Amino acid sequence: MGKRISRNNINVIFIDNDDSYIRDVLAKFEEVNNYNIKIYSRSREFFEDFIYTERSRRQIFIIFLSTSLELDEDNNQVNVLEVLKRIKKINAYSEVILYSDNDNIDIVSSAFHYGAYTFIKKNENIILRIENNIKGIISQKNFLITKEKSRRFTRIFLLFLAGLILALLIVYMTFPEIFVS
Repeated sequence: MGKRISRNNINVIFIDNDDSYIRDVLAKFEEVNNYNIKIYSRSREFFEDFIYTERSRRQIFIIFLSTSLELDEDNNQVNVLEVLKRIKKINAYSEVILYSDNDNIDIVSSAFHYGAYTFIKKNENIILRIENNIKGIISQKNFLITKEKSRRFTRIFLLFLAGLILALLIVYMTFPEIFVS
């Protein structure tokens, strides 16, 4: 029925116009080889791939989204909230974690409104925060799988019990002498 999510079904994606920073961070990240990691320096490139990515209940998409993205065709900063909304529209179950050098409270609070999982600040603790968030999301998803498995088992048991009671009731109504001593 429901097994734990395997590491090869965990997709960790970084979208940051400073992809060299992410590559430096990932070089220090011990468990980097345990996940499917992709780095995009442009959100447009990410969406070109993400739209066609096969998704299932067993796949986890953890997307680390920088609050400072690339410039668009009109030389304007790509709006991180629009990117977040589009990610959630394509795959509502993907977990989006915003990160930034600064903590603009307007962007952060709006991001939570649009479904961001959390916000982390770029500092000396970012590696630990990335690891903890990934492990937390995996643990949460595995818990939900276990919970669903438990619900299914309970339903099957209750159906079996109801069937057994119904069968005993039919036997009692048909052959009452069996139950009388």
